[in-house]
Amino acid sequence: MHSLSIHDNDTPKSKSPLSIYILSNSRSLYSTRRLFEEAYKRGHKVKVYPPIDLSMLLSRRSLQLYFQRNQISAPDCIIPRLGMKKPGYTLSVIRQFEMMKVTTLNGSQAMGRSRDKLRALQILSQHNIGIPKTFFLDSLSDIEIAIEHVGGAPVIIKVPEGSQGMGVILAESVRSARSILETLLSQGRHVLVQEFISESKGSDIRVIILGGRVVAAMRRDSVADDFRANLHRGGSQSGVELSVEMHKTSQIAARALGLQFAGVDMVQSANGPLVLEVNSSPGLEGIEAASGANIALACVNYLEKLHKLKDQRDSVGY
Repeated sequence: MHSLSIHDNDTPKSKSPLSIYILSNSRSLYSTRRLFEEAYKRGHKVKVYPPIDLSMLLSRRSLQLYFQRNQISAPDCIIPRLGMKKPGYTLSVIRQFEMMKVTTLNGSQAMGRSRDKLRALQILSQHNIGIPKTFFLDSLSDIEIAIEHVGGAPVIIKVPEGSQGMGVILAESVRSARSILETLLSQGRHVLVQEFISESKGSDIRVIILGGRVVAAMRRDSVADDFRANLHRGGSQSGVELSVEMHKTSQIAARALGLQFAGVDMVQSANGPLVLEVNSSPGLEGIEAASGANIALACVNYLEKLHKLKDQRDSVGY
């Protein structure tokens, strides 16, 4: 897999500079800084706006956005990052930009699908993509059948929305699973009960898809006392060579959800690769370090192509 050096300072300037807004609730995050850096190197005019601090005004045939009481103009493009803070509101902001004819790296509909774990799994299942056996329940009376249908304890318990390993629990016995599920359901939470893939042994594979192509991949390993192979939980990462099946599965998963830019998380099981989750705002720090790929620059270059195609369509009246 060909990759670019992260520290390449010879980035050529774009012949058609764009105005780009990065929608991120934290300017200090590695991913936000890298996207800003590479877009700036290309000669684009770049600003970072926290989407939760943007306000929207709607009137007849008019859509406007405000930041700190001041109206902001529509940029050429946006790079949306969907974080933990008010994801529903962030999606509404992205939709406002879309309706203002702004080019976006990922669309609001696709990002909403990936954010909802149940909806994402429903779509992946429909596209014949391998996923862990999953039971969705909303009733205390379904606890026993849920555990039984996913193969018994240990089981993984998830809330439909969450990221960075939050809202994911390993129940090692039927008794503990029942207790956890009773607590969550009594709080009015919807819950996913998922089979535990013992073969994965606390590791998974993260694949970055951009424009339907694999641009980077890494293996993530959990710390000794945590089953979640997530870097935000203290895990480690390393480069990995993908099997043909994993390569193909990751591409199909991103395409099924409609994502141009995605982080596809998979584990290898006895029945082949299984997709755990598809992230529409994958972090760049661990995978750029592990793979050596300049993913931030690749995103900026791809966004330029998307905007050029949009301009060409607009010019012929499509």
